[in-house]
Amino acid sequence: MIELSTTSPAYNAMVSYENQTSKASSNTIIVYKPISDHIVLDGMVLTEDEIQQRQREKTETLMYSTKDAITIDSIFKHIVNNQINIIHEFYKFIEKDQYESMSKLIITFSIGCNNALRILRYFIYSDIKEDVNNINRNYSFSSLLISNYLEKTCQQYIKDILRQFVLQLVQDKAINFKYDLDNSDNVVIHNEFSNLITWTNRLGEIITSQESLDKMPMSIKVIAMFFHEIWPQDDQGGQGVSNFLVNKLFAPALQSPQLYDLIPPQIHLNSRSSSNLSILARFLSTCITTYSSDEYQEVFDSNQSLIQCKQNIKQTFKESQYFKSVLSARFSTQSYQYTNEAPMSQLHFLHRILCNEKSTIRQMYQSMDAASEFEKLMDLLPDYNYKVSYQFLTASEIKSVKSYMESKNEEISYIGYIQKNGKKGFVKRILVVGIYRIVTFKMNGKLGRDGHILDLQEIVSQNNQQYELIFKGFRIHATTEECDHTITCIRRIYEYCLYNWPYALKMKLKIQPSSRLEAMSPPDHTPTSAMVGAYKCLCSYYGIPIKQTIAWYIEHAFKDPKYKVFNLKVFTKHTRELPTNQELIPLIHSLRYDWFFEEFIIKEYKLENKEFLNEIGSMLSSNSTINKLILSNLSLPKEFMMTLFDTIQTQKSLKLTLLNIGNNQLDDKSLNSFFSYLQYGSTNSLITLDCQSIGMKESHIKPFFDSLRRGNLNNLTTLNISNNKINDQGMELSKWLTNEGKSLKHLDLSETLLKIKNFQLNDQSSGLESLILNRNLFRSKEDIQLLSNCLSNLSKLLNLSLNKTMIPSDSIKEILLFLINKNNLINNNNNNINNNNNNNNNNFNEIFSNLTLSENSIQRPLITGMISINAFNLIKEIDLSENDLTDGGIKELCRSLYGNQIITTLNINGCFRGSPGAQRSKAISALSSFINSSSSLETLLMKGGQKSNQQLQRCIVPLLLSLGNSNTRLKKLDISNHQFSNFGANALSKAIILNKSISTLILDNNSIGTIGYANLKNSLKQNYTIKELPIPLFDITETLKYGGTTIIEQKKLRSLLFKIELYLSRNQSL
Repeated sequence: MIELSTTSPAYNAMVSYENQTSKASSNTIIVYKPISDHIVLDGMVLTEDEIQQRQREKTETLMYSTKDAITIDSIFKHIVNNQINIIHEFYKFIEKDQYESMSKLIITFSIGCNNALRILRYFIYSDIKEDVNNINRNYSFSSLLISNYLEKTCQQYIKDILRQFVLQLVQDKAINFKYDLDNSDNVVIHNEFSNLITWTNRLGEIITSQESLDKMPMSIKVIAMFFHEIWPQDDQGGQGVSNFLVNKLFAPALQSPQLYDLIPPQIHLNSRSSSNLSILARFLSTCITTYSSDEYQEVFDSNQSLIQCKQNIKQTFKESQYFKSVLSARFSTQSYQYTNEAPMSQLHFLHRILCNEKSTIRQMYQSMDAASEFEKLMDLLPDYNYKVSYQFLTASEIKSVKSYMESKNEEISYIGYIQKNGKKGFVKRILVVGIYRIVTFKMNGKLGRDGHILDLQEIVSQNNQQYELIFKGFRIHATTEECDHTITCIRRIYEYCLYNWPYALKMKLKIQPSSRLEAMSPPDHTPTSAMVGAYKCLCSYYGIPIKQTIAWYIEHAFKDPKYKVFNLKVFTKHTRELPTNQELIPLIHSLRYDWFFEEFIIKEYKLENKEFLNEIGSMLSSNSTINKLILSNLSLPKEFMMTLFDTIQTQKSLKLTLLNIGNNQLDDKSLNSFFSYLQYGSTNSLITLDCQSIGMKESHIKPFFDSLRRGNLNNLTTLNISNNKINDQGMELSKWLTNEGKSLKHLDLSETLLKIKNFQLNDQSSGLESLILNRNLFRSKEDIQLLSNCLSNLSKLLNLSLNKTMIPSDSIKEILLFLINKNNLINNNNNNINNNNNNNNNNFNEIFSNLTLSENSIQRPLITGMISINAFNLIKEIDLSENDLTDGGIKELCRSLYGNQIITTLNINGCFRGSPGAQRSKAISALSSFINSSSSLETLLMKGGQKSNQQLQRCIVPLLLSLGNSNTRLKKLDISNHQFSNFGANALSKAIILNKSISTLILDNNSIGTIGYANLKNSLKQNYTIKELPIPLFDITETLKYGGTTIIEQKKLRSLLFKIELYLSRNQSL
């Protein structure tokens, strides 16, 4: 054993590092965080340790003054510099479950006193002296201290060196080290260790790179020298240095990437990725160090490829002279900054130990002078138990204060006597600062004043003995020796709770001189935790109990910084006890000055509380970051919408890009207010306006389009006015589209009783790309002609939907004639299409994207008409679902599509009509030929109908077998509701083995039994492309009901479904 020396290179390096760091004052920042900030959900089961921890925390709510904090800091520094072994004895004063907390405390204060390395050196030496194996144990004192020190000081270094590597490994879905190691006996898997070997070699190269060495903080190099100095064995191979750098730094960083900020919040670290990082860290440790204690150690030591890899890694470290470079370096090219924060709980922890063990600590000093100095410093501190149990108060006063504060769900942050200037002169009062309230009590224990911090307008203080708290309804004028400390306590709770509040609304500070204001670090808030603090504060303000589920969802549901959508559904649909309107008021109020969310959504919710409705309006009148507002399908008083539009009309800083008020029945006053907003409000940024089904009648259409015409809506591109009654007012729409509405690209006129004769465009100036006319009737020849004329003037139209319009089957040719005439493509014939597919694909993207003709009772003549105008070669997505095409129509359709390289989506759900026979066989054959001839078809929807003649049954088998063709490009297939039973499932299983394109398969309601699912399971085991296969609930129910009555049969089916889910999960991870 090498004894600790004051002349060794390690000691000299430590002194040199300490001299480089400023020793003038502590750089520790005191951080305030109330214990109530820990969210405990209703019904959560706590361990005994957690219960004890929370009981201790309840006694640690008082804030420390700057004077007391400096005194505690000075005592700690005095102990380290004069009798460092006392720090080691601290662990004997506490329970084992507090070792981690003690280690954090020691590191925090030692960094502040600039002697952290000195403490680490001492503990490393002590642990090895006690037991050589301690250095490899994660729970040894030195290991705990080193871990906390590295987490606090080396986060940025580890992030610079390893983050890109870790992200690449996490995002590589094909890597699964655990699966490879668990199946090490498998001959095929045996060769898959190449993944682990490749990534380990890459990691070794990164660690030993010159960049890693140059950027390594000097403190890490000094600690490496400590290990080298006292390592108990021959260290020619750098065992001491490697043990520290690999086992204490790089391996823990890989195993706990969140602690070192290696994983951004928006990236989910799943179990596979976490396992990969852990195995890689452990294998690296096995490669470099002699320490070996791993569940896969036998594989690591027996597999020849892994043994060779370990030798290569050792050679990499040896050739790069990595360990020697670490020991010889005396500087770092990178200077890292970090914050050394000490929570109030650590001050309590250390203060309690110092007071409770004062006499024991004094006896440990070998120098009488040092012991005397320690005692003098301790005399500057109040007794801990006297402080936290409020022994300066009488028993009745303590009872009154605690009872009242507990009734308000408050923690006591400060408590003390003040002299209050009353009518008869100065009177003595008890001042209590909670988390959200400031309360005074009379000497008999009765309540004096109770003021919420939201009502605190100003703090005035002319000297360090007096201050005045000015609330909205009263003032508190106080005289006390703790004036500055009281002001600091109030500032801390105020900033913690109302961090996002704008400066103009915050309390004002008039403190003379201003140097009395203590510098405070901002609260350690994320955007969501700041909102949690404001929410709890507002619950106290409104006298509403805090809902821990709401606080939890705020904290965790919006962690992704890219997801800035506030959806009330999160709080109303995912909780056991639905919050009332009243309980949601603080939540909405907290959004007033929240600068994180950009989208606000309330859908399908009953708004009945007037105060809640007013709060939504107040929030919108104050918030300037929300640019998307969705208030859809709400049960609310009609007058609320009028107030809402009046509010957002006057809020000029609210720049909405999307407004959705659909499915709310508005009265005339609300509609007029809505029109006024469109005309006079700040609508120049509005891109999407959804006002479907808001109760607009024919008499409202003209005022609506007048407001659009007169308002500043030049950027409006999407308008949805479906399920409002246009009737004969289509001319107003036409006028607006050809003038002020030229920039509109998407228009939904579904179910508006539109008279097509009044909706006519005189020129081709409109920029409309998508037109939805669903559920408007166009039955007569006149309607068809007028519709055709209208479409011919929409030169940029790409999407047309005519669902349930009852257009005659033989009129489709006339309706779609505009496809041939537009964009000067009339001269492009079929030969050009076949000979120049790629070029025409670009043109077709410009011509037409989607045509929907579903649910029109259309028959076979529709197919004939579309073929005659070559329409199928001009459209990418076609929806013909729920029409009476019959098997003959399907046959004719698919024959015309043979070789088509344009269509990407074909929907023929419910279109089959007929019975098994020659016609159906030809239809199936034609459909199979089309699928295999097309390189563009990605989605085929061919769900069977409700009647038996709409279900293909066993006739579908040739189609299923043809899916095994390698030329298929199909990605999504819906073959549900065809009742093809196990016979069809067996055919599908054969195709699945060969098919390499389908990723989504829907096959419920096909009477598939246990045998069919067994075959599907076996096929999925060999298929790596199918990732989505919705649970066939209908078939499972029927199987369990009729074919799976025995327990054995039920267990077998569950086992099959479980394995199917496993294979799907495997494919999703690839």
